[in-house]
Parts: sequence; structure tokens; C-alpha cells
Amino acid sequence: MRGKLVKREKMKIRYTLILVILSLFSSAQLLASGRSVGMAGAYTAVSKGAESVFFNPANLGFSTRSEKTLNLFSVGLNVDNNSFNWGHYTKYNGKFLTAEDKQNILNLIPREGFDLKSDVSFSALSFSWGNFALTFSGQGSSDLLLPKDPIQLLFFGNELNDTLLIENLKGEACASLDMGFSYGRSILKRNEKELFCGASIRYRRGLVYQKVKKAEGKLCTLETGINGDGDFAVKSAQGGKGFALDLGLAMKYKHDWTFGLSFFNLLNQIKWDQGTKERGYQFSMDSLLAENFDMDSLVTELSYTQDIDPFVTKSPTLMRLGVARQSKRFLWALDLEQGFGEGLGVTKKVKGSLGTEYGILSWLDISGGISMGGKEGITFASGLGFNLGKYHLDFGMANHKGLWPTKSKGVNLAIFSGFLW
Repeated sequence: MRGKLVKREKMKIRYTLILVILSLFSSAQLLASGRSVGMAGAYTAVSKGAESVFFNPANLGFSTRSEKTLNLFSVGLNVDNNSFNWGHYTKYNGKFLTAEDKQNILNLIPREGFDLKSDVSFSALSFSWGNFALTFSGQGSSDLLLPKDPIQLLFFGNELNDTLLIENLKGEACASLDMGFSYGRSILKRNEKELFCGASIRYRRGLVYQKVKKAEGKLCTLETGINGDGDFAVKSAQGGKGFALDLGLAMKYKHDWTFGLSFFNLLNQIKWDQGTKERGYQFSMDSLLAENFDMDSLVTELSYTQDIDPFVTKSPTLMRLGVARQSKRFLWALDLEQGFGEGLGVTKKVKGSLGTEYGILSWLDISGGISMGGKEGITFASGLGFNLGKYHLDFGMANHKGLWPTKSKGVNLAIFSGFLW
């Protein structure tokens, strides 16, 4: 019974602080336009002008020498988790949680833990002229995985003979600014078929990077007290620079069919050489009870910050394959996306997308789509496009793992504004 006399609230506060610090990684900040989000990402064979740089640079070859685009701005936000939807939040927010409520919440979290991902992207004053494009963009991603055991401890405390393991805790975040130069051109034309190729070279300016380097711990609650230890370390940087190379192929057939194949991050790395540090926290305790909680000899703690050598981060290559057909008023497109590694914004899980767009008026398009696979699972999308002469304004929204916003476990929102002439 003596183990139950331990000051559990202090232990909960300590673990809460650790989880909060690690959850800050989800605040970091890939590029999405309103139209692409509204078509569930099925955009490899559809994108044109400066916008195509972010999906398939070979599509720049579709433009004539006199065609120009100016993208005033494009902003996208994507947040996704594997456990909770908006309905759960409104149900439990501000409510006194009973033991049944806590268990229901815990049951919503998969065995691997609570996974929270977020992406933010923006582009401003990017333009294309004929087959050339110059783009300015910023992007960022974060991925946080919290194990289930510490969450259970926060809800129910530590029981006698319990052993709490902290493992498989992961967190990574990165934000950067890019300036890219892209070119696409026709390389072969035979009868009704025309083949194009394109490339983008991007200069990358790293803004911030953080990654959980180590996160492990163990707590045992015995009659003689609590024994345990933990070791947590985070690697971070405040600046760096690098480059990236993207390549693409595209084909037109009979003016209404387009095909696309692109490879992003064939070469993509940032060398972080500014403000590179490692921050850590270590602790150990032996036979800790309520009666001796303040005895320094029973608890050893160490927190440190130290400079580290510059380091390099690389992004896995991402392949996109797409096909689209445009009739007078109706457009449909299919996309397949495959990463060749696991990283921020990239996964080896195959993602398939189907997107459609219909021009109900000369100045108004509606779009919709569905995608399956990837990091978000099943996604339902919709969008609106306003074609006001040379000016275009597009909105897109996608719900992850649910048809309606209140039932989904994530949302993707995007807006685009620009000119085409």
C-alpha cells in the first residue's frame, strides 16, 4: 500500500511536461493548390504553368512561348491524426472525465500510439513564361508519435507492480524556403502523340529542424517505492542551405489525353550548420515514496545543452504517375504516388487518387475526388474554381478517414489566386 502513497500528481506533471515539449514538433510547417486539393491530389497530368513545377515540371512544355502565368499566392494546410475526430473533441472538451470516459479515449488510440502529422505550404509571386518558370515557396512538415503507455499513466496514474516503458517515441519537424528554376520542352512528336521532358533545380534555405534523437525510460512501482530512469535527447538546428533536383516526363495524345511521370527529391539535401545543438534530460530514481519525495539522494536529474557538429538531412525520392482526359466541360484524372523511403511528407505506402472537375458555368468549376493509401488513408475531397477572365481563384478541402468534417480525423485546406494569359 505504501506505493500508492506516492505523489502521483507530481509524477503526472513531470510526464506531462515531457509530452508537451515533444508535441511542439507538430507546430512546424508541402505545396498544395486549391484545385489540386479539390481533386484529391490527382494533379500530375493536369497542372500547368508555374503550378506544374510542384507536380510535374515537364508540363511546362505544354505552354506556348506567349503563354504566361502569375501565381499571386497559394497556401495549404494539412493536419492528420490516427485517433480522434472533431466529434470526439466536442464530446470530451471541458467535460469532467469519468473513468469510463478516460478508458473510451484511451481505446481510440491504436497500440502504436497517438500519431499527429501536419504540413503547411505556401507560394507567392511565382510565374512562368512559355516553357520557363521561377518559383518562390516555403514548406514544412512535422510528425509526432506518442506511445500509449505514458498517456495511460496521465489518465489512471501508476498502480502497484506496474511497469511503465517509454519507447518508440518519435518526433521530427523541418521548415524551409525554396527558390526554383524550371524548364520543360517537347522532345518528340509523331502523329497525334507528343513527348515532353522537364526539370527543376531548387535552392533550399533551411529555417529550423528538430528531431527526437533518443527517448527511452522505465518506471517500476513496487511496495518499496518507485524505481526508474529515463534518457531524452533532441537534435536541433536554426539554419542551413542545400539544393534539390526534380525531373518529369509528360505526353499528349489527341489533344484531350495527357500522361505524366515525375520524380521529386532525386537530389535533395540541406546541410544544417547554424545553431546546431543537442538538448537532453536524464533522470534516475530509487525507492521513491511520498515520505522521501524531497530527498535529493533518491532522485538524480541532469539537463544539458551542447553544441554539435553540422549535419545533413535528405528527403526520400517521391514518384508520381498520372493520366487525365479533358472534354469540353468535364475533366477526370488518375494519380499514383509512391515514396522510396520514409520521411517528412513522404511514405512508402502507395497512394491512389481519382479526381474530377466539371464546368457548370463559364466562370465556375466544381471538383471532387477520392484517394486511398498513403499516410492519410481514405480521403474525400471537394473544391470550387472561379475563372474570372484571366484571373483564377480556387478553393479546396479534403477530409481524411471520414466523409464529413465532424467525422474525419484530419483536414486539408488550400486556396490559390493567380493570373493566366
